Amino acid sequence: MSGMKEVKKQFNILANALVRKKHNRALRDVLDLQRRIEEFLIKYRLQEGGIDFNLVFRDIGRARIDITEITHIAGKTIEVAGDVKGNDLRPLLERVATDLENVKRGLFTRTVRGSGLAERLDNLHHSLEGLLGAVSSIEYK
Repeated sequence: MSGMKEVKKQFNILANALVRKKHNRALRDVLDLQRRIEEFLIKYRLQEGGIDFNLVFRDIGRARIDITEITHIAGKTIEVAGDVKGNDLRPLLERVATDLENVKRGLFTRTVRGSGLAERLDNLHHSLEGLLGAVSSIEYK
C-alpha cells in the first residue's frame, strides 16, 4: 500500500512540474508578444499620445511586414493562453489580435490611412493596456 502512495506522490510531482512548465512557457509567450507590439509602436512612433504617421508611411513596406509577423505570433499565442493559470488571458489576447489585424488592414488599405488608422491604433492601445493589467498580476511558477 505504501508503494502505491509513493507512486502517486511521484506522479503528482511530475504532473505539477509539467503544469508549471506549460504555465511559464505560455506566460513567456504572452510577455514576448506584448514586447513585440510595444517595440513596433516605438519603432514607428505610434505610441499613445504621440502618433506620427510620417515614419510609418515612409517605410510602409517594412511596417507591413512587421505587423504581419506580430499578428501571426498573436494567433499562436492565443492557442497557448489557456496554459496560463490565475487569469483567463484568452479573451484579452483575442481582442489584441483583432486590433492588430485591424491596424494591419489599415496599413494595407490606402483609404483607411489617417484618422481611420489613428482610431484603430487607439483601439490597439486600449486592448494592450487591458492585457498588461491582467498579466501584471500573474507570476512565474
